[in-house]
Parts: sequence; structure tokens; C-alpha cells
Amino acid sequence: MKQIIQTISLILLLGACTDETYTDTPLSQGSKSGELVPVELALNIQPMQSPPSADTKAGGDIVSSTEVCKGMEISLVKTPVTRATYEDEIKNFWVLQFDNINPDGKLVYKNNCTSVKDVQLVKLGIENQKSKIIVIANASEHTFDNLSIDQTTLADFNALGISSDQNGFPLFYDAAGNRPIFAGSTNTVVAANKQADIMLYRTVARVNVTLTLSQSMIEKNYQTWTYQFIQIPKKSFYYSIGQTAVFPEETVGYTNYKQQPITFPSNAPITTYLPVNLQHSVPYTSPEKRRVNAPVGATYLQIVGVQMAGNVISRSVIYQIHMGSNFTDNYSVSPNYSYTYDIHITNENIDDSRVIKFIPGYFGGKLTMYNDKGVVTQTPGDASIWRYEKRNEVYISDVNPSGGIKWLNSGSMPATPNSLMDGRQNTWDLRQSTDYPAIAGCVALNGATLPPNIEAMTWYTPSFGQSLAIYVGGSNTLQTLPNTYYWSSTANGTYAWGIQVWTGQSPQLSPNELYNLRCIKDLNSGDAIQ
Repeated sequence: MKQIIQTISLILLLGACTDETYTDTPLSQGSKSGELVPVELALNIQPMQSPPSADTKAGGDIVSSTEVCKGMEISLVKTPVTRATYEDEIKNFWVLQFDNINPDGKLVYKNNCTSVKDVQLVKLGIENQKSKIIVIANASEHTFDNLSIDQTTLADFNALGISSDQNGFPLFYDAAGNRPIFAGSTNTVVAANKQADIMLYRTVARVNVTLTLSQSMIEKNYQTWTYQFIQIPKKSFYYSIGQTAVFPEETVGYTNYKQQPITFPSNAPITTYLPVNLQHSVPYTSPEKRRVNAPVGATYLQIVGVQMAGNVISRSVIYQIHMGSNFTDNYSVSPNYSYTYDIHITNENIDDSRVIKFIPGYFGGKLTMYNDKGVVTQTPGDASIWRYEKRNEVYISDVNPSGGIKWLNSGSMPATPNSLMDGRQNTWDLRQSTDYPAIAGCVALNGATLPPNIEAMTWYTPSFGQSLAIYVGGSNTLQTLPNTYYWSSTANGTYAWGIQVWTGQSPQLSPNELYNLRCIKDLNSGDAIQ
């Protein structure tokens, strides 16, 4: 297809904030398809927006939104308007034109401009139908070099973005400082002397968090606190404006930001950027059940407090706050939004689904008989229930590196099949081998020195049966775990068993594959979460 071009004059109006409507008119009198005609683009920057309150429509007054529950007081507050910062700076921009507004629309023009002066004579194709004109600001001059005129489609372009393994993610990496991508577009029939108004939006969201502890929580003596943003889409798209839920699709995959320490009582406010993650609303969700009702791919902030006994975690508490425009039904992270949270942790409350202790059930220790009064009995005829004597607690986080861990690193698998139920014994038997990372990862949680005996070993890799117990008994907390396989300590001479904790699938797996690892411990009297 022969490229058809026309001239465009662009006016860059930084800082303006207006809602524009676009009108489309036919070609100006006397103009023909392929003729060079002047068109003016007026670019405006939309300031960072705060979420609207639950009782106002988008575009209405923005007000503080507060929810109080047992254990947490959370306020989602209006982000104050500030003077221009680096978030408002535009270094350069790309102008792209597609010959129609449908996914199969072909790219007919592209140009990178580094200053207002450079864009006084921008050329765009003239078409007899609506074109989509897209402006992307703050990418590099080479970002879209591989886009091919008359070949690249609008669908191809929409799939492009910054991957989570790139420096600066989700911002655009620059040696002088990472910067947000801006995007805007208009659908218009190109005509002589036409004006097209394009509002530019940041393609990421900003999150500000202030964390404080009540005096009662300080007195509980959780020595170590961390925070982590979880379920982050692995791509921040260059053009995330105007998308609808679910966006991006789950096939993009998810990652987690690095776990960071919190220092109370004077922890500095947390500020980070998140890629767009649009989820369907969940009607009738209460603040207390927000985590339970959350969509699978929703982004959330996880705050963890741990209490140590020597080198071993003896107590832990987890708080999960899902991102969104309220504390009930909205779970979306929207482009160009600033989410400012004031979080005051006041207590531990297991009735609130956002406060988690992961204790799936009695699957540790010895298999024991109990009579109808719950008393241990040695007479099988008096037994009304058989169960293991101790409950298991699941470690607060995965202990594998990003991407997973192998069961077998080198050498060969254990020659003799081990226990289907006793993960503690399996772990103890293999504790001294460095060839089995899925075992060594849990042994390492017990401290720098190997425990002197099996009774002194606190954390271990769960067996196949104990992994199933986590699936069965921990059904209400399983979505806090990534949707993948987890290793067990059960193995034979060729395979190791794993479990897909969201579905309960438990196949024999190749020990050389990369999967996740989560350790468990037996709860003794006095060391359960209070």
C-alpha cells in the first residue's frame, strides 16, 4: 500500500486539564485523498487523579473514604494537587497513525519528536475513514523502530509494553531517572485545517502508603515487619488508556515486587508505581470479606509481622490490602490514578479476611486416637476419631527465588522412596545434602547451624500428604499463594511429588523443573499465633 501523508502542526499545552469531545467531518472542500493538508494537534496533560468516593460518580467531588475494622483502620484519602514534578515532564513523543480504528488497522505513519520545534511539520496520512492517531510520550527515540508501515496492526501495537524484567518497570528506564509513559489518542477523519485534541494520561498508577502501629500492637513485640506488593501484571502496556476489565489478560502473568523492610514507629511513607490492572467489580463485598472475594488477578499490598525465637519464627501475622478505588467492590488499578492510603494496624483479628494466620489443620506429629471426649486413647475400640496430634502452620512466604526452585540440583534422587505423610522425617533424612534445594530451603529456616536432632528442627518441607492437607484445610487462604505447583518432600528414585494448591492436582513431577516452595512447622503448645 502506498503511504499517504499530510502535514500536521502540533501545539503542546502542558498542564491543562479539560474534558474534550471530538467531532469528525468529511474531507475539506477541494482536498483529495493523498493530498498534504495542515492539521493541528492540541496535547493536554491530565493531572494525577484520586479515586472518586463510593457515593459519587466519576468526575464528581473527591473525598476521603475510610473503613474501620477490628485490626486495621484504613483510609483512602484524596491525593493533594502539587506543583509540577518530574511526573509531568515530557522528554519526547511519538506520533502514530493507523488507517482505521479496528484491531486490524494498519500503521500508515510514525514519527518521533524530541522538541516542540521538531513537530511543527509532522506528516500524517489522509484517509477517507476514521484514523486512530496515538501519541506516546517519554519513550526513547528507538522504542518503535520495529513498527512497519502498512504491516504493523493496531492489535500488534496494543500488545507492546515494558516487561517486568526490564529496568525501571513499570516506568520507562532512563539513566537520568525513570519516567512515566504518557499516552493519548483520538479517532478522527483527517481533513485540512482540522484540530484534534488529545489528552495525555500516565499509563501507570501511583501508590502512597503511610503505616503506623497502635501501642497494643507494639507491645505484641513483632520484631520484624515487611511489606510487599503482590500480583503485579508482568507488563506495563504503552497504551493502557480506555481498556476495560479484565486488563491485561491473565496470560500476561503476574510477578511480585521485592519484599521491603518496615521500621516502626517512624517508617517513611511508601511510594511506588504499579502497572494498570483492571478487574471486574464484585458486588455486595464487605470490607471484612474483601480479600476472600477478590478476583484472582487483583493486586494487593501484603504487610507481614514476625516474632522470632532465636533464629526461628515463632509467631506471624499477615495483613492484605487489595488495591482499588474503595474498600468494597472495586479491585482495579487504573491508569493515571494516585492511591493514597493511611493504614493504622491496631490488632490481630482472624474474623477479618485481610488478617491471616495460615494454620490448615492437624497433619503433624503422630497419628493418634481420640475418644468421643477428645481425650487420647490407646484402645482402638474407644476411638471416635483418628487424627495427627499437631497442627501445621505454613510459613509466611515462599522461600524460593523468583521463577521457582528445583527439587534436584545435581546428582541423583534418593534411592529409596520416602514417606507420603511425614515431611519432618523426610526433611531430616535429607538435611545434609546440598543436591536437594527443595529440602535445603526449608532446613535453612532453622538457622545457620543444622539442628542437633529432629526434635530441634522447627521448619521442614511438607510431605505429599501434608501438602494435600494445606489444599483441603487451607481453602479459604489458598488464593494468597501463587497459582502454581509447590514441592513436597516425598520422592522416589525418579520423581518428586508436588501439588497445585489451587486445584489439588498432585502429580509426580520431574525434579529438575522449577516450582515454588513453602515450608511448614508443627505447632506446639504456646507457639501458635495468639
